[in-house]
Amino acid sequence: MKKFLLLVIVLLIAIGYYFYPKPVPELVTNIASAKAARQTGSGPVIGFEDANNTLAWLGIPFARPPVNELRWRAPRAAEPWQEQLETIGYNNACVQLWGPLSGESGAAGEVVGNEDCLYLNVWAPATGSDQSSEKLPVMLWIHGGGNTIGTANTYPASVLAGGENVVVVTINYRLGLLGWMSHPALRGSDTDALDGSGNYGILDMIAALAWVQSNIANFGGDPENVTIFGESAGGRNVYSLLVSPLAKGLFHKAIAQSGSIASTPRWHAENYRDDEQPGTALSSREWLAGQLMDAGLAADHDAARAAQLLMTDPEILAFMHARTPQEILAGALREGVALAGMYNSPQNIRDGSVLPQESILSRLGSLENYNSVPLMTGTNRDEYKLFMAQDPAYIEKSFCLFPRIKNLDAYNADSAYGSDFWKASSVDAVANLISRHPGQSVYAYRWDWDEGTTSWGVDYAKLIGAGHGIEVSYVFGDFGSSIFLPGFYTDENISGRDMLSRQMRSYWAEFARSGNPGKGRDGELSDWQAWQNDEINLMLLDTAADGGLRMVQQPMTVAMLKDRLQNDPRLSQQDRCAIFSDLFFKSNTGDDYWDADEFASLGCDRQDPWDLQYFFK
Repeated sequence: MKKFLLLVIVLLIAIGYYFYPKPVPELVTNIASAKAARQTGSGPVIGFEDANNTLAWLGIPFARPPVNELRWRAPRAAEPWQEQLETIGYNNACVQLWGPLSGESGAAGEVVGNEDCLYLNVWAPATGSDQSSEKLPVMLWIHGGGNTIGTANTYPASVLAGGENVVVVTINYRLGLLGWMSHPALRGSDTDALDGSGNYGILDMIAALAWVQSNIANFGGDPENVTIFGESAGGRNVYSLLVSPLAKGLFHKAIAQSGSIASTPRWHAENYRDDEQPGTALSSREWLAGQLMDAGLAADHDAARAAQLLMTDPEILAFMHARTPQEILAGALREGVALAGMYNSPQNIRDGSVLPQESILSRLGSLENYNSVPLMTGTNRDEYKLFMAQDPAYIEKSFCLFPRIKNLDAYNADSAYGSDFWKASSVDAVANLISRHPGQSVYAYRWDWDEGTTSWGVDYAKLIGAGHGIEVSYVFGDFGSSIFLPGFYTDENISGRDMLSRQMRSYWAEFARSGNPGKGRDGELSDWQAWQNDEINLMLLDTAADGGLRMVQQPMTVAMLKDRLQNDPRLSQQDRCAIFSDLFFKSNTGDDYWDADEFASLGCDRQDPWDLQYFFK
C-alpha cells in the first residue's frame, strides 16, 4: 500500500503541470551595451547584446501610461526623457486575469499586470542595426490571448531576427475591459471620436505602428517595409487594422495566423441583455450594473439599471475611474472565465472612426475600403482541439489530471465544425474576395503538424493534433517559452519540428521582405503560389514524414459547412440549432453568415439563437 501511495504522489508531481505554463523563470539581468545605444523621438535608450547575434531593447515606452484620466482614452505620446533610458528588461504586462499566457506568477482568479503597460520590445541583427546599414524589413508582432490576456514579454524574438535578418518589434496593448469599453458616458460633448471610440486596444496598436514609423530607422529597420503579424486575437487585430482608416500607410504587409474577421456592433457592446438588440453579458451597461451592485450602490440588477438612468455622464465617469483593476475585472469573474484567464467581453467595436460600422468582410470586398497590402493568412487544421481538450463535455481525467477523450469520433467531428469554420470564414472567404481585386496578392496556408507524442498515457496527436496556437513557437523558433505539455516534444519529433520551424521562418521573412513568400528567403523551399480561386491555392505546412510542404486545393466554405450540418446523422435537431447559432450567429460574423430562413429550415424557428450553445458550455 505504501508503495502504491508513493507511486501516486510521484505521478501527481510529475504531471501536475498539464495545460499550465512553465514556472516563471528567475529574472536574468542583462548588461547594457554601448553597441545598443540609440536615439528615439522621446529620448535616448540603451539595450543589450542578446543571443543569435542580435541587439535587443526591452520595455521602450511608446505612449504615456493610460492611467487616471487617461484610462479609456486614446493613447497619448510618451513623455520625453533626457537621461539615457536602460531598456534591458521587460516592463509591465497589461492588466489581466492570471493565466498561462500572463508571463507572471499567480493563480487562477488573480488580477496581474499593470495599467502602466504601453511598452514595446525590439530585436535587430547586431551587424545590420546601425544607422549606416541598409535598412531591414520590420515585423511587428501582435500577441494573442482572446484580447483579454497575454503580453509581448513571452515572445523572445532573437532567433527570428538574427536568423532571418529582420527587425522584430513586439508590443503590449490594453486588454479586455480596459482595452475595449464602449459606453455613452465616454462619448461626452467634450470628447473626440477617438477618445469615445471604445477601441483603446486597437488605438494602442496604431500608436505602436506610428512609433515604428518615427523611430525604427535608428534600429536598422525600414519604416517603408513594415509587416504586421499576429496570431489568434492578434490575427483578428491584423484584420481590424486592415480596415481601420487610421492605420493607412503605417504598414505594408500583413500576416494573420488563425485570425478572425469578427467585429462587434456598438449596440452589442453597450446594450442590456434583454434589450431588443441585446448586449453581451459584459456589455458596458451590464458591466456597470454589476459594478454598482459590487460597490453597494444598488441592491439588484433592476436597481442598478435605475441608478444608471439617474446618473449624469460625469458621475458615471467618476465612478468608472474610481474602480480599481481588481474591481473592474470582478465583473469578468462573475460571468465565468472561459479558459485560462480569458473571458468574453466586447472588442473590435464598429464605432465608425477607428473601425468602420460595416463588417470586416464587407469592407474587404471593395479595394478602396481597406488598406490594400499583400496578405498571408492561414489556420491550423485542428484549431478547436486545444479548447476541447479542457472541456469536460469531451474529456475525462484520471487522477483529475490525465485527459482522456470520451468519444474520439464525436471529438473529431465536433472539432472539424469549429476548425473548418475558422478556415472558411477567415481564410477562404477573405482570399476569395481580395484575390479578385487587380494586383492584390493573398497567400494562404494550413498548418497540419500533428506529431505530438504519447506521454503519461496522453496521446497528443489525437488530443491536440494540429491545435490552436502551437505554430507560434515555430515562427519564433522558440520552444522554451511555450505552454508546458510534458512529453509533447521528444527525440521522435524534434528533428522534424526544428526543420519545419526553419522553413516557416524562411517563408515568413521572405514575405516580410518582398510581399511574396515564394521559395523562402534562400530560394530553396517549395514555391508558395498566390491564391487563385478554383485552382491549387493552399500551402500545407507539415514535416516530410506527413508529406512535407506542398500546394493543394482543399476549399472550405460556409455553404459546405451548412450542408454538412444539415446532413450530419449524429446530431439531434437541438444540436443542429445550437451549432448553427454558435458558428453563424454568435461568432460576431452574423452580418456575413446568419440566415434566419436557413435556421428555420433546420426546425429551429421556435428557438432563440441567443439562448443556444453547443461548444464550451
